[in-house]
Amino acid sequence: MMDDIQILIVDYGSQYTLVIGRTLRELGVRGIILPVKKADKWLKHNTPKAVILSGSNWSVHNDGAPGLPKMLDITGKKYLILGICYGMQLLAHKLRGVVEKPFLHREYGPAEVSVNKKHPLFKNVKEKTKVWASHGDTVIALPKGFISIAKSKGIAAMSNKNNRVLGIQFHPEVIDTTEGKKILQNFLTLSKCDKDWNPINLIHQIQKEVLEVVKNKSNVILGFSGGVDSTTLARILSPVLGKRLICVAIDTGGFRENELIELKENAKNAGVKKLIVISAAVEFIKNISKTIDGEEKRKKFRVVYQRIFEKQIKKHNADFIVQGTLATDIIESGKIGQSVMIKTHHNVGLAWKVKDLHPFRNLFKYEVRELARALNLPKSVYERNPFPGPGLYLRVVGTPVSKEKIKLVQEADKTVTDIIKKYGLTKNISQLIVALLGVNSVGVKGDERVYGHSLAIRAVQTADFMTVKGYYFPEKIVNEIISALTKHKNIVRVFFDMTPKPPATTEFE
Repeated sequence: MMDDIQILIVDYGSQYTLVIGRTLRELGVRGIILPVKKADKWLKHNTPKAVILSGSNWSVHNDGAPGLPKMLDITGKKYLILGICYGMQLLAHKLRGVVEKPFLHREYGPAEVSVNKKHPLFKNVKEKTKVWASHGDTVIALPKGFISIAKSKGIAAMSNKNNRVLGIQFHPEVIDTTEGKKILQNFLTLSKCDKDWNPINLIHQIQKEVLEVVKNKSNVILGFSGGVDSTTLARILSPVLGKRLICVAIDTGGFRENELIELKENAKNAGVKKLIVISAAVEFIKNISKTIDGEEKRKKFRVVYQRIFEKQIKKHNADFIVQGTLATDIIESGKIGQSVMIKTHHNVGLAWKVKDLHPFRNLFKYEVRELARALNLPKSVYERNPFPGPGLYLRVVGTPVSKEKIKLVQEADKTVTDIIKKYGLTKNISQLIVALLGVNSVGVKGDERVYGHSLAIRAVQTADFMTVKGYYFPEKIVNEIISALTKHKNIVRVFFDMTPKPPATTEFE
């Protein structure tokens, strides 16, 4: 999968690094993402058409801050260079510009930038354009031979005189930068990159990559949840692994209503020849109910999850476990480059006794949906809302998990989902979360005082789950949801959460 790579993306640990790779693929160009030391080794044997330096949570002035790869041609003679956020600051710092942390020019979130429309990086971009920024440091004086090509409250982009070394202070890869894709396409044009990526090619590459590792005799365990990721992965691997692919699903007790039925149907659609369903609700509830801390719940879920899979690996004499882990999961678990950990994911970073394969590790949810379409999987699969591995255990928030509380959330989730389907809103919502909050309060039902539960409804819209926007339900639907949910004798309040990501994550826990 690394042959003829045109773009090297040097990963400095930004939450958005893999989004750069995703956006390049959207534009039809393959890229490789490597941390600094590996990028340095790669550059010894490869000459890309361009190098992109990612953002980071580091400051160039921090002790131990990562620097440029030693093999990087910082003059831009061999290939074009684009520094994004930290990448721009690092270029400016190394080329003897001035990078500081000015109090008045820290940008976090939406911003407006004025660009030099004559510069080829901003061809067909509006003179004033909306961008997404996230930086404390800023370039306040350019290196010798560089010019400013965009401004916000300070220097927002820079270029050397022959347009071979470029820097952007904001994030063009994030969808909130409205013309970010145009900017990156302009960079690809300047780099003379050819289109070389499509879903069918990727499917064949994944099959080839797995077969090269697995060889011809080994059994492979696949963690199957029935979601779009594991269903698509099973569909890709079933033709090449056949009966050696053993799909294991765990009924954790945290499924939504009818989830198990859908899981079995999706396994059939994926061509799975061997599906094993393990019932383990009692074990999961017993372990997870010991804490109300979200991160601890995830960790306790992982313990039971791994224990069950280790038994199946031993039972079926498997040499590999393969999972539908996405780039988003790896980013949030802090496993890409030096990315700061946001939350633990149940299938990332486990110490297995066998080799652990993650063929979707560089892909985002929308890309897996494209693969599912290309594989002719049913619409019910590729349009399916995401659902976290620990399931409804993460939707009982701030109060100990119990079988009764899980049942209440199951019923509430189905109620809200049915209303959304009734009004044809499913296509507008990327993910729906219905959670029970550990906030009991006083209410009145039938002229009697009651003391009951509160529910939170959170619907979001997103392309990649790296950033999300809250979905605002029409008032009529809000009222219908509240009315339907509060008919339950133990529910007295319903809250709606539209907080974007960042600062909130998609799930409450």
